[in-house]
Amino acid sequence: MSGTEHDKRATVESADKLQKIVDSITKWKSASEDARKELVENLKEAIRLLQRYLVSSLMAAGAFAALAWAPVDVVHVEQLPVPISRVAALMLLGAVYFVTGLLASLTLDRANRICLLLKQSTDALLIEAVLIYPSIPTMKASGPRVGLSLLAPVFVVAGIVKIFGNEIFAPWPIVGVLMLCLPSVLIAYELRHGLGKELPDFRGE
Repeated sequence: MSGTEHDKRATVESADKLQKIVDSITKWKSASEDARKELVENLKEAIRLLQRYLVSSLMAAGAFAALAWAPVDVVHVEQLPVPISRVAALMLLGAVYFVTGLLASLTLDRANRICLLLKQSTDALLIEAVLIYPSIPTMKASGPRVGLSLLAPVFVVAGIVKIFGNEIFAPWPIVGVLMLCLPSVLIAYELRHGLGKELPDFRGE
């Protein structure tokens, strides 16, 4: 496939995606009051889940870093009937950090989509009221939002450097570390503005 054909295909796909968004917004403009209330409840739940995933990711990353420095070979986990090795515990914590970070990223995307639909279909004061829900992702100051997102990968990178030392400074290990950090970095970038603050308005009013 030539470069021109590839560009045309990408343009068509982007146009189709935008049209789907516009069609969805048009549909929700005429939504019933019950449907709008359901959207509001879904947004509240998305905000709660987003904070829960972010905090869980941070806790797993902190435990990963602490265990990386701990002089132990066996770890006792309350939820498991038998002790597990330090390596297994590190792998488990790393997996929890990555999965919860990925879930947080997906939840943030869904929350932004709900905000977009609400912005077009309901009173602006209502969505503003929902977005002052008491949580870190909806705080006015950007520091706590970005800090919560970026602190977890800092802990993980510190733990990895402690475990592997200079071996980490090679092309493929660096790529692996970057992949581990990618969800958290994307969340921090999205949360540099308040939730729903940078969404487009298709009403044309």
